[in-house]
Amino acid sequence: MGHHQLLIVDDEPDLRWVLRGLFEDAGFEVREAGGGEEALQQVDQSPPDVVLSDMRMPRMSGLELLRTLHRRLPTLPVILLSAVEDLATAVDAIKEGAFDYQAKPFDAERLQLSVRRAAEQHALRRELQQLRSSLPGQNADFGPGRKAQELRRLLELLAPQTSVAVLLSGESGTGKEVAARTLHALSPCANGPFVAVDCGALPEQLLESQLFGHEKGAFTGADRARPGLFSMADGGTLFLDELGNLPLGLQAKLLRALQERTVVPVGGSQPVPFRARLVCATNAALTEAVQAGQFRVDLYHRIAEFTVALPSLRERPEDIVHFARVFLAEANQELGRHVQGFTAAGEQALRQHPWPGNLRELRNAVRRTVLTAAATELDACDLLLPPGGDRPPEAADGARSAETDATLPLADRLRVATDALEAEILTSTLAQCSGNKAAAARALRIDYTTLHRKLKRHGLAGS
Repeated sequence: MGHHQLLIVDDEPDLRWVLRGLFEDAGFEVREAGGGEEALQQVDQSPPDVVLSDMRMPRMSGLELLRTLHRRLPTLPVILLSAVEDLATAVDAIKEGAFDYQAKPFDAERLQLSVRRAAEQHALRRELQQLRSSLPGQNADFGPGRKAQELRRLLELLAPQTSVAVLLSGESGTGKEVAARTLHALSPCANGPFVAVDCGALPEQLLESQLFGHEKGAFTGADRARPGLFSMADGGTLFLDELGNLPLGLQAKLLRALQERTVVPVGGSQPVPFRARLVCATNAALTEAVQAGQFRVDLYHRIAEFTVALPSLRERPEDIVHFARVFLAEANQELGRHVQGFTAAGEQALRQHPWPGNLRELRNAVRRTVLTAAATELDACDLLLPPGGDRPPEAADGARSAETDATLPLADRLRVATDALEAEILTSTLAQCSGNKAAAARALRIDYTTLHRKLKRHGLAGS
């Protein structure tokens, strides 16, 4: 990251000179303005990362400058300095959206800390905006790897062909909804609605009325008529996720709706036309469900005119670190943290992890780590990745034997299980820290002698 840019606004040249020296020594790129109007001109030409302004200036006060800047650039942090220790002014400044307010004579260290914090937060916000604009939609980020770029090109080819029914298949967490949103954003119906439905989340009765709508009094609690999601997606895209969970009765109704391009609301008889593009997704092999008689073959051919397979994260290890950095910047911004990145060993650990939960698991792991990390750079042992990823946590061998040994009292069984779990955590942490006990102790937030004692107790001292 380059030097943060600071704009100092003050009508006293001597104070500007002192502040310039203080912040240039701290590594900032400093610009100056002698008053509010000049500051606004400079900001219009090239916005800095932080504005540090005096409160009392002729012509335009610091508070007025803050208000004007806030209207033009709501995310630009402004810190105000005032010679009068005036609590009411400070409260006003903070209410108006100042990042901070400090009294003169200022404490150099405190002021530096405040300006640095404001600059980092601004840089993170900018980075997050870039990432957000590259998320679902036209600029979706699929990663730099070859497989990711092939997927992107395929979606770009399919997007304009709204009459082609696309089935997205891939493991859970591979980004099927991002792919569906990309198809929508690059299609002629991009200005229409994008409606997503999880077919596995609702019981059959509710799912039917959600999809097709219902008439007043169609069932208990239906106190008024409601349009279905098919109608709500009119002129846009309807995304049916986890389609493999659709019950057979609803499969027949969905097939009829697709053939006739109309839906019949629950409790109604009048068909309602719909003109939405259909995109479906499944994490199960639908062909196997067809062979097993759990999914209608005619519906399968109707929704899978073109199947797009989304690769798992294991198949595209070159994208792992890229997305870990994206999720890190996102977590920093949302959780108010300042983690700078990963060490080489941290990146290696990310690449070697199997990620059964794919991008979703990676995002969760990064967020958890950012929330608890003490370090500014995340090492392999800071990540503390579960062995094998986010699969249901299996008990350690000792814990399993304790569970099955029904003759033991509960307290004893818990003790055995806890011991086994502790041994498992110690072993996996040591492995992630390449056997370095001091690093493992730091990662576990215990002192070195406690770690050594525990290793000895579990017979792991030689590891």
